[in-house]
Amino acid sequence: MRLRFILVLLGLLAFTSPALADDYAAPTLDNLARALVRFGAIDIQDNALLDDYAKITDCELVKYFYDNDFRWNQVRGMIRESIGVNVGSFPTGIKYDTKLQLDRYDFDQKLYRLTERSTVHNVNSFILFQTEKKTCAGYPVKHMPIYFRAVLDVPVTVPGLPLAEKDADALFKRFRDAGNDDHIVYTRFNLRIAYIEPLRKTQMLGEVAKYSQSSNSSGSDHAMRFDVRLESIDFFEDPEMTKLIYGYKM
Repeated sequence: MRLRFILVLLGLLAFTSPALADDYAAPTLDNLARALVRFGAIDIQDNALLDDYAKITDCELVKYFYDNDFRWNQVRGMIRESIGVNVGSFPTGIKYDTKLQLDRYDFDQKLYRLTERSTVHNVNSFILFQTEKKTCAGYPVKHMPIYFRAVLDVPVTVPGLPLAEKDADALFKRFRDAGNDDHIVYTRFNLRIAYIEPLRKTQMLGEVAKYSQSSNSSGSDHAMRFDVRLESIDFFEDPEMTKLIYGYKM
């Protein structure tokens, strides 16, 4: 029975362990949770946080073992070992995707301007992920954050895309041929994580433990802050983000 338990567990750990991360990971809850671990923002020796982490990143393990206290305590040790092996592949960069709209071409400035509603002006933060609740196999995530915000070290302003007239004209024609009459551009902000302030535990006598960054006052219902720097912005003409129009390097 013990051998079967170990074989099942090893199989599940192999299944749930992350592949080598892309340079910029999508802001999914499991990627953000792994980033918290990579930057030491959660204490994986804390069983309550580790259990929540498993509910987010390794739900199959929870389904198999969480209702057996003794098995689950063994699983915790193996999750910690798995983290130690894989932490080097956990995200250090996050990509934030959005849609913006081009306005009229500025012939004086040689700039395909963004519309007033789309103009990126002194932007300093992005909501990476938020949800009202998260459960795994009916077990709720109680202490780990489920709301994340990235804050730039320097605000960014982008009035439009600097394109020569011939390039702007060619882009206009491609928009027309593709039926993109609103001139939507698919935009990716590539963010590098610089620091994540750790979650700290507070617990008054007789009260349930709460976890928060020191700048927060009421626990994980507030946004978990990632301090980031903007490394580049890429503008694409297709939703699959394969046809690059222009890229800003910071």
